[in-house]
Formats: sequence, C-alpha cells, structure tokens
Amino acid sequence: MVRIIDKKSTGKTGRLLLLAKENEGVVVCANPQVMRDHAYRYGLTGIDYVSYEDYIAFLCGHPHELCINRKIFIDELDAFLALCSKEICGYTLSTF
Repeated sequence: MVRIIDKKSTGKTGRLLLLAKENEGVVVCANPQVMRDHAYRYGLTGIDYVSYEDYIAFLCGHPHELCINRKIFIDELDAFLALCSKEICGYTLSTF
C-alpha cells in the first residue's frame, strides 16, 4: 500500500492520480467530476472515478462495475472515513 503523506498543495493528489493511471485503478473521491477535471489539468486521461458514497455502497454489497477486481486509490482518506461513520474520532497511521 502506498501512503502519500504531505502538506496541503504539495501535489499529493497528482501523485495519487499517476498511481491510479499506472495501475489501471479507480480513484475514490468526494466529487468525481472535479477530480476528472483536475486530472485533465495534469494531462491524465483514462482514469475511472467513483464517489465516496458509491464506494461505500459497493463495500456494503451493492454492485458497481468500476470497482470489481480493481485497485482502489482513495483521495483524502480523512474525509472518506468521516463519511463512513460519524463515530470515527481518531486513528493512528504508521509510516514505513
């Protein structure tokens, strides 16, 4: 698992998009259209995007053709976790 940890506005999302492109993965994000536009500004096309809500539904058993047998790349993990459950109040993160 690749962890991209850095300050705001340092290119984290761009690096995540490159990884998704290289691995034919799916980017899970708050707003797929905004992320697609962001990728185009980087010159990246051919990446699939799924909203946080759609990915959570997929994890709960609702089929989503873009997520089946694909590598998943989550943009802004904190925002994703907050949407998963309002009860998540903290977590640890180990770097290697």
